[in-house]
Amino acid sequence: MSNRLGGFIAGQNIDASIGTFTAVTSPTFTFGSTAGTPAVGQAIQLTTTGTLPTGLSINTTYYVISTSTNTCQLSTTLGGSAVTFTNSSGSGTHTAVTQRAFNPYAGAPDTVEYLVVAGGGGGNDYYSGGGGAGGLLTATGFSVAAGSAITVTVGSGGAKGSAGTNSVFSSITTTGGGIGGRPSVNSSGGSGGGGGWSTTVTEIGGTGVSGQGNAGGNALANGYGSCGGGGGAGSVGGSTIGTSLVAGVGGAGLCSTITGARVFYAGGGGGGTGGYSVGLGSAGGGNGGGSSSPPATAGTANTGGGGGGGGYQTPGQAGGSGIVIIRYPQLNSAPALVTGSPQLNYADGYQIYTFTSSGSIIF
Repeated sequence: MSNRLGGFIAGQNIDASIGTFTAVTSPTFTFGSTAGTPAVGQAIQLTTTGTLPTGLSINTTYYVISTSTNTCQLSTTLGGSAVTFTNSSGSGTHTAVTQRAFNPYAGAPDTVEYLVVAGGGGGNDYYSGGGGAGGLLTATGFSVAAGSAITVTVGSGGAKGSAGTNSVFSSITTTGGGIGGRPSVNSSGGSGGGGGWSTTVTEIGGTGVSGQGNAGGNALANGYGSCGGGGGAGSVGGSTIGTSLVAGVGGAGLCSTITGARVFYAGGGGGGTGGYSVGLGSAGGGNGGGSSSPPATAGTANTGGGGGGGGYQTPGQAGGSGIVIIRYPQLNSAPALVTGSPQLNYADGYQIYTFTSSGSIIF
């Protein structure tokens, strides 16, 4: 069967615009937005409706060697010296492009890959378990319809004593992490909060949502104020060790390479203690608090990590906000409309949209 369509041959290169730029102060290129600025290591070429500034050339491959917000510097080799140009010379509108292989069948994607992480639960007041991680779901081959707006909601981390909020991509919803437990308050969620300290009974950690997370760790009775760690997407939270002063660690998160790099998400917060051996957080989860120090720490933003639980005089902290990441082959068309200012980058042949705030996308 012929691979020709409309006079083009499948496999030839075409220029896909990244964003327009100005070249005012050498060697810095200024783009119109952060999302429209090429990423470090990306190979680009420069086009113009007039003439490029003196020192720059069309049909030359440049590599991005540094970025800062909506500015970057380029080199003709990976890791080389920055190219320079004559300030404010040239004319017309200048555009950075990346070359893609032309595919006559590539338009809007039929399916995408996603990672959806909810906000982590907060630790609680004094003598509390670690906050549970936000629920995590990821899969390939998710069907999307061209022209239909898809809602993207990025869940916030729970404040001290509050559960995290849900994240949403289309029909996919992940559940916010559970609150770090106190006696008789062991919160369930995407992952459950760790059990809080009791002098009389073992406090059981909150439960997690099947397929999204795990239960929080338990706090054994008479544990001298030591509490369980919040559950994570990869494992249950750690329980206290005997009746010693050792608090439970946060449950492990999960590693994703959807962005082209190895990143861990949705770890549980560490349990607080009346002693000094606090529970450490995992994969974005905060550390628990100690007797008078160290203080508990919050979950890391955009990881869905649970907040650290409170100790004797160190209150618990907030969970980390969630994240939604979508990717599909770079050969397909860019989205028709995106709101919420996601970060755009390219890796491993994919175009990748990272939402750290709520918005929408139309393919």
